[in-house]
Amino acid sequence: MTWDWIALGAKDILGLVLAARLLVMRLPGVYRTLSLVVLYESLGSSVLFLMQLGYGRFLDYRLVWAGLSALGWVMTLWIVYALLEAVLEHLPGILHFSRRLLNFTFLAAVILALLTAKPEFSVNAGSAGGEAIGYLVVITVVMERVISTVALLVLLAILAFVVWFPVQMPKNLVVLSLGLVVYFLSRTGLLLARSFFSRGTSQIFSTVSMFVLSACFSYWAIGITREGESGSLRIGHGWRRSEQQRLILQLENMNAALLRGARR
Repeated sequence: MTWDWIALGAKDILGLVLAARLLVMRLPGVYRTLSLVVLYESLGSSVLFLMQLGYGRFLDYRLVWAGLSALGWVMTLWIVYALLEAVLEHLPGILHFSRRLLNFTFLAAVILALLTAKPEFSVNAGSAGGEAIGYLVVITVVMERVISTVALLVLLAILAFVVWFPVQMPKNLVVLSLGLVVYFLSRTGLLLARSFFSRGTSQIFSTVSMFVLSACFSYWAIGITREGESGSLRIGHGWRRSEQQRLILQLENMNAALLRGARR
């Protein structure tokens, strides 16, 4: 048994355990979204695994992989939006403004990520072999990194806001946010490395990525609890109480002003 099979098995099993645990706990909102995203990840990789074993020979493996990847990008953006909703749940004015801002942020982040993707595409274009499906694979690989970069940039923006304005939120959200940042940071780096190293090392980076995702699944399964929904934390300016109170007041005033503006 090779390391990539071990990584795949660990990822799928831990993903199913995490999804089942989240569904049993019946946690609200973002955790239901997380359970569906995790289930999709595990079931999607199981389909690809079965195809590698020879099932579904009437379908081109690369087309199925590209299709599952595209739907996975939607899932990625879904979990980011769900996290934003959960973090700003008690600040409806800022949440309403942030939804609109996030749409523009995603567009700007996609443009930025695509600009950095040009040399990456040039490096990988030679592996297309001059066939249409080959170019589809290359585009999908590059877009995987682009979407991962976009998600990472938006997550960092959300966390920067939470740290600067010490937003009060459940411990579970802190655990979820940190896990997502670790995953997308490592995934973006590994996808970039896979593009610029020799093709023989691509499986190594894929295996490492699966092990990282397995670690995130384990971290969430242990760290997200029923009790974690009742206790609230502020992770910004905890060492300066006077500064914290001033920023909280600014945050409340900002929320009230945006809420009034949205009602006009």
